[in-house]
Amino acid sequence: MPIPAIPAAIRKNVKTRHTFATTALSFGENPLWIAAVMGHCDAEMVIKTYTRLVRDIRGTTDGSSLSDAYRWIFDGVNHDNRR
Repeated sequence: MPIPAIPAAIRKNVKTRHTFATTALSFGENPLWIAAVMGHCDAEMVIKTYTRLVRDIRGTTDGSSLSDAYRWIFDGVNHDNRR
């Protein structure tokens, strides 16, 4: 069932900012760019406030997607023959 749209006049500015930040992070935008657009001097606020709300492409928040990606890349590599 679709969520009904909320008229813009009812939404508070803070909610719009939260939506923007989490959506931008979900689409992989750079936290430094997001912070600049939102008027922050650095990415600390974006990282502390919003990254906990954003899941990776597999729906996890524990870093396992990156770990699995590196495991896939390095499996089969013969580490004894490094140059």
